[in-house]
Order: sequence, then structure tokens, then C-alpha cells
Amino acid sequence: MIAAVLAIATAAYAEEQDRPETQHMDFFESGEYLTFSTSRDRGGGIGSIFDVKSYDALGSGTASVLVIRIQIVPEGTDTPVAEQLMQRSSLYDVWDEHYVLQLEQRGTKKQFIVKTPAEALTRLTALQDIPLARLDLFPYEQHFVLRMVVELNPRSKEELAAMRRWLSQGTGGGIDRGGALFGSFVSIFYNPKIAEADRVLRLQSNPFYRARP
Repeated sequence: MIAAVLAIATAAYAEEQDRPETQHMDFFESGEYLTFSTSRDRGGGIGSIFDVKSYDALGSGTASVLVIRIQIVPEGTDTPVAEQLMQRSSLYDVWDEHYVLQLEQRGTKKQFIVKTPAEALTRLTALQDIPLARLDLFPYEQHFVLRMVVELNPRSKEELAAMRRWLSQGTGGGIDRGGALFGSFVSIFYNPKIAEADRVLRLQSNPFYRARP
């Protein structure tokens, strides 16, 4: 009987692990754009994509690359009204003994130099005041959900090439046709095993909406 109970508990745990994680996220109106943030103090963020092995690899001299894909969908649907992409990378310079970080989002590219792997991890995984899309895509009082797929060291050359093309274009809002880049989003969101990456994290927000002024 004990073995049967343990088997049921293990199966239930595995099923739970297969579900996207729901996190608290904060949404703000900033000028003409919707932005969002997560808070580590409330158990949020994407830091859990790094386990001990991948954290240690930050100092290996080989680049660690994060690809963060976001879709915003009306609650209860899989049809996105907005998409966003970020690429973040960290490379340890063995000669100067520091970490070179590149944070790229459509229309912006930033570089940071930090001294420790802890600082590199914080920069890579911080999600604060991230612009998502124009406010006019979100009618007042309609409920939406943000869905996110984070991949550590994606191996698909086609995906990486599509990502470079997408990031090289100008800023915009709404749906920008990313081809295979976003075409596989729903499949990976529901089935992370098909992703070609070292590790995959899937998150979703609670429903949110814009209140009328």
C-alpha cells in the first residue's frame, strides 16, 4: 500500500512539473507602452533556470545565452496580441577576469562589465520595467495573460538566425511575424521536452487588465 501511495504521489509531482509556473507579475502603463516587472521578493523571476551546473558554467569562458520569448494572449485563448523577444548573454573574460554581459531587446542593446558570477546572474535574470507593446492593443477591462518561454543555450541554428533578424528590426508593437521564432512558442509552452536547449523555463502571469481612467 505504501509503494502504491508513493507511486501516485510521484506521478502527481511529475504532472505538476509539466505545467507552466504561474508567477506574480506587475504591469504598468509607461507613456504609450505596457511594461512589466517581476520581483524576487515575491518568488518571481527567471533565476531558477540556472541550476548549480549552469551557474558554475558562467565562469567557464564559454558564453551562456538566454533567449526569452513572450506572448500576451486574451485570457482563455492561445492567440497572441503582442510578442516580445530578449536575448541575454554572459561571457567570462579569462584574461581580464570579469564578465561581459550583453542584454538585447528590440530597439535596445546594453553591455555591462561585472566582477562576480553572482552579479552576472542577477543582470541576466532581472526583469524590471520591460516594455512589451503599445497600450492601444489592450482594450480597457479585457483580461490578458502574459506567457513566457525562457531557454538557456538554445542549440537550433535556425532559431538563433531568426532571433538575430527579429532583433535587428526597429521597435514596434503588436504582432511582428517572427516565423519559426514564435511559431514554436505554443508547442514549447505546453511541451518543454521538444525545445532544443540546455534548460527551459515556462511562466505565466495571473490575468491582468487595464482599468478605465
